[in-house]
Amino acid sequence: MTNKIKKYVDGILLPYENTHSVGELKEELNNNLQEKLNDFIEQGYDEDTAFKMTVNSIGDISEMVEEFSKGTDENQIEQKKMDFTKMDLLNSDFKEVNLQGSEFSKSDIRGSDFTGADLSNTKFDTCDLRNVRFDDANLTGATLSKTDLSKSSFKKTVLDETDLSYSNLSGIDFENHTFSGTNFYQSGLKSVNFKNAVFRNVSFKYAYYCHRANFDGAMMDKVTYALLKRNKADLSNVTVI
Repeated sequence: MTNKIKKYVDGILLPYENTHSVGELKEELNNNLQEKLNDFIEQGYDEDTAFKMTVNSIGDISEMVEEFSKGTDENQIEQKKMDFTKMDLLNSDFKEVNLQGSEFSKSDIRGSDFTGADLSNTKFDTCDLRNVRFDDANLTGATLSKTDLSKSSFKKTVLDETDLSYSNLSGIDFENHTFSGTNFYQSGLKSVNFKNAVFRNVSFKYAYYCHRANFDGAMMDKVTYALLKRNKADLSNVTVI
């Protein structure tokens, strides 16, 4: 169980690797969690239940890092252009983290949380992004090409100039989103919800399952409309702007 705790702590603190004193925080957090785990086991809980109770006791990581590093320069806390290529980042916590221009290509990021994160110009090429939360995140200029995004969440996400080409977007809810310069080239749109969305200069060239996507109440420019019509999308309740 000691290794399991260590792996978990390493994962949640990965976005803060260059932050002042993160090594000390890792050591302290490891020791505290190990003590809690042992206490739960002594109380009669099985190891799996004790582990879940232990990790659920952790508060907001970003606040913890900020408090631990109080007095350091803010630039040391911000994480930019980090390289997470080919890493196992399953269920990682990246909430509110500045990751502008970072590299995540070919990584397993399933179940991770990027709520409120700045992911502008970040690369997620060929990643497994199933069940990932991008709510309130900024993905301006980001590349998510050849990725599996099925069952991921994009509530109030900024997707201007975002590259989603060749990706599986099955079942994603984009209702009320505004897309500007977004690229859906050869992406899979089965059961995607674009209800009341706004599209400007968006590419759906060779996108799959456009006829299975919901564009009810959407607004779009003439070029986007023409591409979707060619792909046999149902545009019966669409407004051309």
